[in-house]
Amino acid sequence: MNNRIKEIIKSKGIKVSYVIEKVGLSTSSFYEIMNGKAVPSLMNARKIAEVLMVPLDELFPKEDFEITD
Repeated sequence: MNNRIKEIIKSKGIKVSYVIEKVGLSTSSFYEIMNGKAVPSLMNARKIAEVLMVPLDELFPKEDFEITD
């Protein structure tokens, strides 16, 4: 799943370890989410957005979702 986690962390000058600690995920789980290899639960996605102080739809842009019938 595409996301802007890495980009936002870099732009805000936040350490990845800080985000991981505040969100409460394991390091490997967080990196899998950040690198688009795993889809976070809604609860974890909200926690990441809250820690990064961005709206959820900015973190996971809608145009990256593909809707199929």
